[in-house]
Amino acid sequence: MSSSPPKSPKESSTLVEDMFHYSSYYWREFGQDEGKDGQDSGTPTLKYRAPSFGGSLDELEYMNPKPVNNDRIKLKFYSHVLGDGSENIHFGKWDGIDLDQPGAYGRAAKAMTSYMFQLSLNLLPHRAEADDFRYIDLGSGSGAAALQLLQEHKTIENATCLNLCHEQNDQANNRASDLGLSQRLEAIDASFDESNCPANHFDLAFSQDAFVHSRNKFVSFSEAFRITKPGGALVFCDIMCGDNPDLTVEEFYQFAENNRINDWLNPSQIRKTCQTAGWKDVKFVDLTTDLRISFQLMLKKVKFVLEHGEVGDNQQGVQLRNYHDSICRRITQIDRGVFKWGVIHARKPVVMDIVCKPPVPFIKTNHLLLTREEEKEIDQGLNVVVIDILNKMTAEKINALPKSVDLLITMSAGLDHIDTKACAENGIIVKQSGRDAITSHVVQYVLGFLIVGLRDALNQLSVPFPSSGWNLNWNCEGKPLTKSTIAIVGMGLIAKGLVTEIRKLAPDTRIVYHVPSTMRDFDAESNFNLEYIGSVKELAACCDILLPLCPLTRHTEHLINQEVLDQLQPHAGFMNMSRGKVVDTDALTATLRAKKIKYAILDTTFPEPLPKDHELWSMERCFILPHYATNTMAVREALVGDIQPIIEDHFGLGHSDERRKAEEKALRHDLAVAHRLTAKYGMDMLVWNHISARFRTGCLITPGRKMWSKVCPKDLVYSSSNVTADVIHEAVYTARRDVKAIIHLHTPAATTVSCLEGGFQPLTQDGAYFYGKVANYEWDGLSDDGSEGPQIAAAIKSVEGCNTLLMNNHGFVCFGSSVREVWVLAYYFERCCEVQLRLMQSGGKIRVPPKSVMQKAAETSYLPEFAPGVQEWDALCEEISFD
Repeated sequence: MSSSPPKSPKESSTLVEDMFHYSSYYWREFGQDEGKDGQDSGTPTLKYRAPSFGGSLDELEYMNPKPVNNDRIKLKFYSHVLGDGSENIHFGKWDGIDLDQPGAYGRAAKAMTSYMFQLSLNLLPHRAEADDFRYIDLGSGSGAAALQLLQEHKTIENATCLNLCHEQNDQANNRASDLGLSQRLEAIDASFDESNCPANHFDLAFSQDAFVHSRNKFVSFSEAFRITKPGGALVFCDIMCGDNPDLTVEEFYQFAENNRINDWLNPSQIRKTCQTAGWKDVKFVDLTTDLRISFQLMLKKVKFVLEHGEVGDNQQGVQLRNYHDSICRRITQIDRGVFKWGVIHARKPVVMDIVCKPPVPFIKTNHLLLTREEEKEIDQGLNVVVIDILNKMTAEKINALPKSVDLLITMSAGLDHIDTKACAENGIIVKQSGRDAITSHVVQYVLGFLIVGLRDALNQLSVPFPSSGWNLNWNCEGKPLTKSTIAIVGMGLIAKGLVTEIRKLAPDTRIVYHVPSTMRDFDAESNFNLEYIGSVKELAACCDILLPLCPLTRHTEHLINQEVLDQLQPHAGFMNMSRGKVVDTDALTATLRAKKIKYAILDTTFPEPLPKDHELWSMERCFILPHYATNTMAVREALVGDIQPIIEDHFGLGHSDERRKAEEKALRHDLAVAHRLTAKYGMDMLVWNHISARFRTGCLITPGRKMWSKVCPKDLVYSSSNVTADVIHEAVYTARRDVKAIIHLHTPAATTVSCLEGGFQPLTQDGAYFYGKVANYEWDGLSDDGSEGPQIAAAIKSVEGCNTLLMNNHGFVCFGSSVREVWVLAYYFERCCEVQLRLMQSGGKIRVPPKSVMQKAAETSYLPEFAPGVQEWDALCEEISFD
């Protein structure tokens, strides 16, 4: 939009060029007073005229422009014609919007902004809930879209509004200040081609109806590519050249010339230009139908002004009719395919480099992941470095990495070869591949040697069979796992995996552990019946075997020293499955030499390998293995096979992630089973109610209009058609980020209890699941009002550890970590309500369990083996078939 210079002075007026609607019009304002602060104090009489579309602006008679803000005039013009006062005048998304309702155009424009941003979040699953999300609005105008999104999405840390017009940027900053958003919005004077923003800075490059003004789209798309983070997204909507083969090239370019459009490209050409600039997975969403509706509404409003409004003298009426005719021609051009409107979205690829030789070939299957050789074509910079334990990543090496590196992956169980502090200082995330496989294999390996060590089996190697034959009195010095005290230093993944397996074999075995007091794991103590010991020396003094399973750090180097080893009893053994340097080798050698302990099993040593003449090699009670705990092809394959999924998860590149597909398949299966079980057990209500489960950035939910006994995995949808479902489920997920699944039902017993003044009372063992975990909510109608969401969330947050929301006179909601958990909770909640009602019907005096009893039962009910769904779900799934 711009002001043209005067040709011949006439009455006070302004010529406004509106590239938004590809039109021009004169604006004259009469009877308007300016207040001291420069703001309008009155309502002006509006008069305008418009040239016909396709005509030359030079043919018009120019009037003397007033020195006013043209953007302010433009907003007033649309406010007057459209009658909704909206500051967001972008073309709209019209799904579900009534054109006849006041403010329809503004709501459609806001809906388009929300639609585009949600599309962006779907492209960026790894960043959708991040509280440091940053995006840039390229060609932001007065910042209306950015201000809208900042209010709708509290997780957006910063929105940068880039625009050439300083006045519009001031307007955006002032409005942000009024809304209390100044700390989250920054408006800068810059162009598409040279933003002056740092490289790899934004999660999203976003634009609405602005790139049409770009002089060179390749340059603009390249600059957007430069400032977007690896794995980030480009999402913009715009007018684009049509691609109707029946039209001539001249007609397309005549339109561009008449409307002063440079680099006029159709959707296919824009996609190719984006790809040339480096963007991948470039797609076009055609929304031309919505554009036509926008023009139709504008036409309808202009007709109304012509028929019922004040248009001034006859000349002004003629000019407004010209504007009417121009809009008609624009609609005709849409129908003929002269131009289109829609959304382009794309992703920025990620560049990786494996700097070591992988144990098995690395096979890349994701087109958004590039090797260094592929990256040379676009000169993007390195983003991911993959190493193994032989690559010592010192602070010097880490500081020398390109600033574009965001992720370091190591194919190892430990991190002692990496200066993690230097990585953190450089903003580099460190992740380990093959972690699950390593943990599983090490746990199996340790458990085997643990039992063998306790049984003293290794000391029996080469011991001859008694010449007199085997008898009950021969060689029985070993101890069984079930009668031993096992001492573990550390409580990480491997340690927890080990105690899990031990508990399967020996539920009552005494397991003691030590970590620094600040790292004490109360959940592990409760879940696995562990005993915490405050010092390593005390730990060693009370055990049958001492087992360090801690990482090597400056705090754990030589943690197992002479003082600790001296505390071991003569019958005790020692086994090291952590790094060799955790143990003082000289102290261990001296301890074994003096025969102070029964044996030592060493999978690692320091130095590694030990010198050939080291004393430990020849000691009878010392058994040294070649760092062998993870030496299987399965681990080697996992170390390499996990590289791509780690990168995909970190950067949200899940398009070819087979694991993601498997997760979705399993989740759909569980949801479908839950629907059918609900019907099977008489807990459904025809096609109503709903179950959902989070999946990445969205959630799978009940399809609606389908009997629950017929729901199949393929029927689950990502967008509910039930506004009540949207309100309730969104409120719960917002209140509790840990919740992964929700079920909302109107079962007979629970609904009856929801109508009781006293509400729900946990009276039985089944009720222990809900003791102190049920919140109440005063239902106020249909639950179809979005404003009800915060009230539901507040009710849930009011009860610590809440797993059920009883909606008075309505029904109930159960929520938890999985579909199996919430369905089983819902089943037991309905059963508890039935018991409560039968007790009330009996007329007898109700015996309420003491609080201490219910508290103990509640604690026990969530032990790993008793948690809802753990024991029941597999058996329930056997009752359902989708054949």
